[in-house]
Amino acid sequence: MTMSKKVYLIIFLLLPMILNAQNEVIAEGQEAEIAYNKGLNKFNQGDKDSAIIYFSEAIKLKPKFAKAYFNRGSVRMSMGDLNGAIDDFSKALDINSSMEKAYFSRGYARLNLKDYENAIQDFNAAIKLGYSNPNVYYYKGVALFELKRYPEAEEAYSVAIEKRPDYVYAYNDRGSTRRILKKYKEALADYDKAANYDNHTHAFIYNNRGSLKRDYLNDYQGAINDYTEAIKIDSSYYIAWNNRGRAKYLNGDYEGAKEDFEQAIKLNPKYAEAYNNLGTALFKLKKYAEAVKAYDEAIKLDPKYGHAYANRGIAKELMKDFKGACQDWNKAVELGVDEAKSFLDDCK
Repeated sequence: MTMSKKVYLIIFLLLPMILNAQNEVIAEGQEAEIAYNKGLNKFNQGDKDSAIIYFSEAIKLKPKFAKAYFNRGSVRMSMGDLNGAIDDFSKALDINSSMEKAYFSRGYARLNLKDYENAIQDFNAAIKLGYSNPNVYYYKGVALFELKRYPEAEEAYSVAIEKRPDYVYAYNDRGSTRRILKKYKEALADYDKAANYDNHTHAFIYNNRGSLKRDYLNDYQGAINDYTEAIKIDSSYYIAWNNRGRAKYLNGDYEGAKEDFEQAIKLNPKYAEAYNNLGTALFKLKKYAEAVKAYDEAIKLDPKYGHAYANRGIAKELMKDFKGACQDWNKAVELGVDEAKSFLDDCK
């Protein structure tokens, strides 16, 4: 039976807010344009609330002012008001349907709201109108990935990379997509490219590459090295600590695995998976009572953690708590852990 819950590859999709403010409208003596320009100036000064007020004033004075709607939407998006931003971008497009940046920005806002289908439609509309910024293809790839349309996501990321050969996020996410498509060598090449362009600043790249090496290439030492790099970049990255512990466990270093799982728990005391993994390391070190306590914590944090029940049952069996072992295995089966069924033969 698997001794620990599978540590799944973490896909990081960084979505930085983007403001696409238009240049000032030079229209001396026109009140709407003056208010619009004041809105731009206030935004550039970092006063977003005042920018909203002036753009709203411009719209009140000139209801068909598409650029004012667009920029008010951009400010709202930068403030986290995604629904308000979508409303403004939509009104801008109702007035001027050729605003490719409004389609892109609305698509971006919808992406953040997990409205993936409509986000893709907006990105495609922006592209059709001639918007060629690499970001439109990258974020289209993100939406396609979330919809599990992996070949299309791979294609979108590839276009983003073609347009921007040093696009770190696109390489990383294409690597993750190719990993799912079982193109392991190509995935590794993408992670390598991401790392080469990254200048050792983004820990998630090394974490993802480590997971590929550990789970699909059986390169445990290479995985350990990558997780170590991730931890060097961000020592608070508890996922990388947990993942390195898993790689050490698979490499036979149970004491080292134990220490990494303990550090992951220290950084995130509510990390049920790390408690389960700690239990597996303690089990290998023949510290069965301590292993049971670790599994107890995993189950306390996640009462539906079937693998933790199954693993705790094995530890209890070795402690001659046969009744407790059978109860745990029954619970594991109830929670969908089919591997635990074979242990139930001893409970009859």
